[in-house]
Amino acid sequence: MQRVPTLTGIAGHFKGESLRLEYGKTITVGRSREADFCLRRSEAYRALSPAEQETDRAAKTVSGKHFQVTMYNLHSIEIRNLSPNGTWVDGQRIDAVMIDDISQRAHEIRFGEQETIRLEMQAHEDA
Repeated sequence: MQRVPTLTGIAGHFKGESLRLEYGKTITVGRSREADFCLRRSEAYRALSPAEQETDRAAKTVSGKHFQVTMYNLHSIEIRNLSPNGTWVDGQRIDAVMIDDISQRAHEIRFGEQETIRLEMQAHEDA
């Protein structure tokens, strides 16, 4: 097994969802189906009835393309806000931030009314 940087939902609609990062690839996170890590494709959102989806206020606070994550290498992972609603990394509102210590510690990304995703190293068999 190899440990690789992974986005893991820990609160909100993304809770329980995960997406492994790949070298040189930019991942977009948001509500739009065009996003790589999409709120509308999450199990929690799909479990709602169409009426509940339509009136889900928390989901509407997540922009279509809310933020992006680019992994250049283990010492250079960039998180860039794309939303007027803001993105917070480890409690600080950011425009863009470079993560250089992912192998030592996890980082929390908050966005929308209730979404929290952890950027962390996780073991994957097929990495």
